[in-house]
Amino acid sequence: MNLLFLIGMNLGLTGCMEAAIDFWNGPGFSSAARDKASHECFEELRTLPRPKNKDTGSKEMQEWLIKVYYPASIECMKRKGF
Repeated sequence: MNLLFLIGMNLGLTGCMEAAIDFWNGPGFSSAARDKASHECFEELRTLPRPKNKDTGSKEMQEWLIKVYYPASIECMKRKGF
């Protein structure tokens, strides 16, 4: 019985610790409005033309992400008020 109690406490505290770490490292718990804006921007940016080599580790894709996708994503979120 004690073992089950200790396992339950460990799992509960692990979940709390993960939430605290995510809050500390990230922008915090995002609001519903920010999640909605992020989803809308993601859908909008899916239409951007992609490089021929779509492999995520390729140099073309990395340059496209840095020069095209990330600036467009930031601009979209600014237009949405974030």
